[in-house]
Amino acid sequence: MHKFRLFPKGEALLSLIWLLFLLIPAIELRPYDTFHTQLLGFLLLIFAFSYRQSLFEGEGFIYWLVMQFFIACFYTFSAGYVYLFMFPAWRMGFSKLSKRVFWTLYAVQLGMMVAGLVMCVVFQIKLEDNLMIMTLIFGVFTVLAPLSGRELFRQQERRKQLYQANQRLESVIRGDERNRIARELHDSLGQSLSVMTIKLELAQKLLEKQSADTVLKELKETEQLSRSTLKTVREIVSNMRKRNLTEELIDVNEALTAAKIILTTENEELIPLLTNLQQTEFSFVLREAVTNIIRHSQATYCSISFVQKNHLLEISVKDNGIGKKNILYGNGLKGMAERLKALQGNMSIMDKKGILLSFSIPIEVEK
Repeated sequence: MHKFRLFPKGEALLSLIWLLFLLIPAIELRPYDTFHTQLLGFLLLIFAFSYRQSLFEGEGFIYWLVMQFFIACFYTFSAGYVYLFMFPAWRMGFSKLSKRVFWTLYAVQLGMMVAGLVMCVVFQIKLEDNLMIMTLIFGVFTVLAPLSGRELFRQQERRKQLYQANQRLESVIRGDERNRIARELHDSLGQSLSVMTIKLELAQKLLEKQSADTVLKELKETEQLSRSTLKTVREIVSNMRKRNLTEELIDVNEALTAAKIILTTENEELIPLLTNLQQTEFSFVLREAVTNIIRHSQATYCSISFVQKNHLLEISVKDNGIGKKNILYGNGLKGMAERLKALQGNMSIMDKKGILLSFSIPIEVEK
């Protein structure tokens, strides 16, 4: 069961402050003694609810924005009040909409705002001087808000992207240290154990001629122990040199940045739940998924999230591109599905205003 949130996590205070601005028209409409003021009051409640819903950027995000446009338009031509357009305009700027959707909504917003003002003049609604000045100020602000908001949001996402890249780099530096230790183990301890094994074999041959059964038995056991230790060292070195998901995310970030696609991730700290083998295999899956986004999606944003559910790690890769209604499994997708099957995991692909790839991998104990 999902925990109910009145506002998005981390944005509660700012969201509440924005909603408090709706008290301005609510107070001006008093005493609500006519059908017209009662209707405006009721629409204001719907507007507040639709604005709150749009904060979560769910599947109905665009519909909640359009509903706000209509209510703001009604307020404009019925009371000369363009103020409400500011809410969806700013929210539209701070969203991960694709270019095509953003500019379409921007055109709808401008069209409805102009239509509301024109109808206000046609119906000869008299505006006081101070209200006319406020209408002009908010009108200009509303025209500029989506553009400035979109640029500020992209800068914010780039800073987040840079921070996440630095976190991955720190993790890789720690990985480099592990590789250094692995080399030391291989070059020193591994070599010593190899020499030990050779010497024990030689001693065994010498003792065979002298029939020293007791010593021979001990030497054989020592030889077996030496071989076992050498095998263990080689396994450690092999595991430590395997590619992990953090390293893959660094390459993915560089590729997406070069394609002018902003990457954001969530819960990267859950990556160590996967074994080295699982991370190595899934790295190829992630690489293929991102390659498809760069080649085909026309996206501007990509998000990768990790969620632990019971004994599964669920990984989703989402873009805000053009999507595809009829998704055909080519060699790339087939290869990804086969790798997931080898990991005893599952893969699904959906068109969610962009492509959503979902993976689930069972969490195993590292052997």
